[in-house]
Amino acid sequence: MPYRGKTTLLIVAHGTSAEGGNPAGELANGLRARWNGCVCHAYMRSTPDLASVLADLKTQGKAGRLVVVPLFFSEGYLVTEEMPSILADAGLHDAMVLPPVTGLRGFVPMVADHIVRALALNTWQAGETTLFLVPHGLKTLTEPLAEQIWLAQRIINVVPELSVRVANVEGAPSLTDWRSMTTSRNNMFLPLLAGGGVHARFDLPEMMALDAAERAHVLAPLGTWGELPDLILRQAQKTTRQAAVLPSHIPEPEPLDPCRLAPS
Repeated sequence: MPYRGKTTLLIVAHGTSAEGGNPAGELANGLRARWNGCVCHAYMRSTPDLASVLADLKTQGKAGRLVVVPLFFSEGYLVTEEMPSILADAGLHDAMVLPPVTGLRGFVPMVADHIVRALALNTWQAGETTLFLVPHGLKTLTEPLAEQIWLAQRIINVVPELSVRVANVEGAPSLTDWRSMTTSRNNMFLPLLAGGGVHARFDLPEMMALDAAERAHVLAPLGTWGELPDLILRQAQKTTRQAAVLPSHIPEPEPLDPCRLAPS
């Protein structure tokens, strides 16, 4: 069947050289039956790599209308510079690129709902609880990124009295130092990670070093949440509709009146 009129949905994640699951592929599998077009995935730092996937899509005639979903939790170098450069090199600079996960419409209410449910499950009060946002981070970081501080504030706006801190897997402030960043009776950890790979399964438990007597609750990595595909699907569909409708609203230029151009 011809692919004409369909839009390709491409999930792009960071990836790793270590064995740690396939978060972008799993997300693509979950969206495939609900999207009218090809759904595929790529990685920036592992295979299948983004440049190769784009080349394959062009060969198959499936890159004419392309929506790219960055499965990232910050607007770092990979999202703002490297990804656009790879798209441009492939001749796809006009691809529709969604914001990172934290910028999706409905993201903060989704997070707040998980927090409120975890508070209720543990019979904790928000005013006695610190939430640690746990991004991957960078080894060069010496303080939280501005966008992480902004995310913390947005969460506090929805869950008042909750204390929110940032604790990176790599860089400072480090997750290993979480105890020095809280005086709360209760502590909750939200891994801002795409899947349950090496960081989630090994690094986080080692860095937190939770004692059985500590009042702590660790949420699942955000990229594995069941509501995330719905958020992505809604924003991708909206972006696709806008791309199809907006050109029809651009007025055609008025024809030139030769009389107005004639010399007086």
